[in-house]
Amino acid sequence: MECPTCFQKITVPQAPETDDPKFIITGTKVVKRPHSTTPADPGATPPPARNSLLPGIAVGILFCALVAAALAFRGIIFKSAPAVTNATNDSSASGVPPVPAPGKSATTVFGYRVDSNEVVFVFEPAAFGVQIATNARVHVAGDFNQWLGANAGALRNAAPAWQMRRVADDRYELHRQLTDFYGQPQWQFKFVVNLSQWIDVPNSALNRTASQPVNLTLSIPDTPGATR
Repeated sequence: MECPTCFQKITVPQAPETDDPKFIITGTKVVKRPHSTTPADPGATPPPARNSLLPGIAVGILFCALVAAALAFRGIIFKSAPAVTNATNDSSASGVPPVPAPGKSATTVFGYRVDSNEVVFVFEPAAFGVQIATNARVHVAGDFNQWLGANAGALRNAAPAWQMRRVADDRYELHRQLTDFYGQPQWQFKFVVNLSQWIDVPNSALNRTASQPVNLTLSIPDTPGATR
């Protein structure tokens, strides 16, 4: 029927048999559906459904090909850079190897280095495998200073001239003139903490003495005009 308000075609269902005065019948708008102009062929065979697995198989084959190519060229594409080693120069300008850094295991010279016209005694507790207090006193004792009068394991002559200075958190140094050691080509020495703790020589020290007691050896380089 035609709606009396909007004048559109509506479909009104038939009212059921009921005495309910509040019963409401709702109509629906008529929608025109397009009709196919091609007559249906009852004898025609519908086209076969496409295989939905084909796209997945194609993607799998492509993925496998990419993985195989990556493995084949891994040595070229992902070529690792050559390892870089931090080579340490074990020789100073004077030809005497410097003191190693703490924890260095290579056999090298411990306890001193020669810089130009100086002998620099260097004590790094970590390199000698010990720990000392920050306010500890460290001396250099050797046959060049009569072992500072050591007696019964203690120093009797704690000369300030042979006391080392703390230059870093874990490093002590003492600078002496090279000419002070021209009396002979080699000297023996050790470090002493708080006048009584004699620091053992590491087994990896190249300049450790073979005889007992084991000390460190200070080798003086040849200098033109020097009198030994």
